[in-house]
Amino acid sequence: MKCASCGKGKAKRHCPALRASICPVCCGEKRGVEIKCPLDCVYFVEGQKHRQLKVMHQRLRKEGAVNYVRRAELYNRNPGLFARIEKIFADAFRANRKLRNDDVVSALSLVKSTLDTEKKGLIYQHQSENSYANELSTRLLIALTEFKDSADITEDRVTIDFALSVVDDFLKEAKFYMENDSDLHSYLVHILRYHPEEDVPSAGRQSEIIITP
Repeated sequence: MKCASCGKGKAKRHCPALRASICPVCCGEKRGVEIKCPLDCVYFVEGQKHRQLKVMHQRLRKEGAVNYVRRAELYNRNPGLFARIEKIFADAFRANRKLRNDDVVSALSLVKSTLDTEKKGLIYQHQSENSYANELSTRLLIALTEFKDSADITEDRVTIDFALSVVDDFLKEAKFYMENDSDLHSYLVHILRYHPEEDVPSAGRQSEIIITP
């Protein structure tokens, strides 16, 4: 049987996106690019794991372990906030597969600017021409406001400085993916792997966190 994608190679893998069998070469080269793979495809998942390990090793070589240590310290202070932010990214990507790494970077940059402005005593939500980034930044700000200002949260309440540190940490990580991985969605897939659809973290609840250098 010939590959349903190239028509040349021997079809050895079932492709749920094409609903047909394709060759390993097309699967490896086109997954997530020309072929819009479902997030539960075993070949897509394994391929993303390999890509993400490669990016993490690149970051470790370029920046050392300082970011790994910094994230671990921030996470240990408030795992609930990290889980909430990751879940926002995961839910957004699950609902809209058009979201890309640069949308996440733009959203986090907007959140950082908004928090910086708030720290100066002004309440103003920064926005951009990127509608995806604007919507994502609004969701993030709602969550951060809950952790900063909600009367229902006591033990996990954060300061604006801590919120800025966490946002900056996510921003640096997302930027590294954007600048060093040709896959436009790799950071979002990276996040999604750690947050299955049935897992709904909330304030004060710990969940598996992504500690990556």
